Amino acid sequence: MNQQTANISAKQSKPDPNRWLAFAVILSATLLGVLDFLIVNLALPAIKKTTEATDAQVQLTVAVYGLSFAVCLITGGRLGDLYGRKRIFMIGMAGFTFASALCGFARTGEELILFRIIQGAFAALMSPQVLATIQVMFVGHERDLATSYVGATVGVGSFLGNVLGGYLVSANLFGLGWRPIFFVNVPIGIIALVLSAVLLRESKSEQARKLDVPGAVLSGIALFLLIFPISEGRESGFPWWAWVMVGGAFFVGFLWHRFEVQLSKRGGSPLVPMELFESKGYGRGLVAILLLFSGISSTSFVVGQFLQRGLGAEPRSAGIIFGALSMAFLISSLSSARIVSVIGPKALLVGLTLLQIGQLLIIGATLLFRGGMNPYIMMPILFVYGLGQGLCVPQVIRQTMNTVGVQNAGAASGVLSTTQQVAFSVGVSIIGGVFFTISDPKGAGNADTWALGTAVAFGMNFVVVLIARFLVARNMREVANLPTQNYGAAVVEA
Repeated sequence: MNQQTANISAKQSKPDPNRWLAFAVILSATLLGVLDFLIVNLALPAIKKTTEATDAQVQLTVAVYGLSFAVCLITGGRLGDLYGRKRIFMIGMAGFTFASALCGFARTGEELILFRIIQGAFAALMSPQVLATIQVMFVGHERDLATSYVGATVGVGSFLGNVLGGYLVSANLFGLGWRPIFFVNVPIGIIALVLSAVLLRESKSEQARKLDVPGAVLSGIALFLLIFPISEGRESGFPWWAWVMVGGAFFVGFLWHRFEVQLSKRGGSPLVPMELFESKGYGRGLVAILLLFSGISSTSFVVGQFLQRGLGAEPRSAGIIFGALSMAFLISSLSSARIVSVIGPKALLVGLTLLQIGQLLIIGATLLFRGGMNPYIMMPILFVYGLGQGLCVPQVIRQTMNTVGVQNAGAASGVLSTTQQVAFSVGVSIIGGVFFTISDPKGAGNADTWALGTAVAFGMNFVVVLIARFLVARNMREVANLPTQNYGAAVVEA
């Protein structure tokens, strides 16, 4: 062993003393990613007025960010494995910060759409480094705690996205109207860049050698062909082009998989290492995440529509009611690591149980009270639902990531995050589509039909979570007997 290797091994043998400060910095990627997905929603009318954008352009302002983010996530995770997670995080944060400033200066709808695409792409560079860094930086109880903080950060980002967006638009700071919703990212991004340069250690995979460009292109095309028609086709009643694109997505996905397998057999460095899927636990975990997040994503959509269009609640009242879910999510996600330390991996099943109890309560309340329900009855029910959501979300991510080693942590994180994004589109489109068909038949819906549609939607959610529960239970033995990961499993530099 030469001196350089010995020095690296010595650094690998003990955890970074600044790891929690460094982790707090890298969590800014999760916060900003969630914040910018939601903060735009309440500003859309103001954006439409000042930029003279069309309705289609206003919708694309939201859609293209999520689409760009989803398409680039796998590549972003693999770039971290290849060139260093600290380096890619900093490039992503710098690009995201600059793109946010460009969004704030946008003069037309076309410019804003372009800058949002760029913003989403750079968010996809920095976001996968969060889960990958957890796998490299922490072990045991600390890894559980770090994962719970990711869940809590998602909760904080969701809350701020809804609250801060409305405040900044209403405040009209310096006469800038909606533009501060993007400018607020700039100081956060600059601070994160400075602190990450000082506090973060570099880490990368020893096995990954170069970027699989054809694999990245094929995966990007396949994801675009899948997500765009699912997210945008619903508004148009899923016309023929949507089905053609979905079919094309599966065809390109088949070509991508075949190419990755052949590249791996030739000794190349595929975008997604096929050994990831040798772990049945990882595959089951991805399917569970797809199902679970499909249900979660449709919840806010369905409840929001039911409260306002079915029960006639004002937007401000609906926000207060949803606040119960956000508060419960924050409480349980912060407590999840402590709960895991007491009852072990079964905490995930407890979270799923609370989630399903909340779903059954919503079904019961909507069928019992129907259109005569007091909207505030939903607050305690959503609190129970939020407790379950905050407990199970960090733990299903932890369970899935812990089935893979740190060598391919970036790729595994990218695939997992992409699965979440696909789930968001699938949940809203499929469950939301059924909900609208029942709630507002031919535009003639009333309070009772909206209640019935909500009950059916949550019945679908219950079944989806039940299947996810079976999958995570299958993984429970593997999680309960996890070997302790060694810090030396990844290349770490000073």
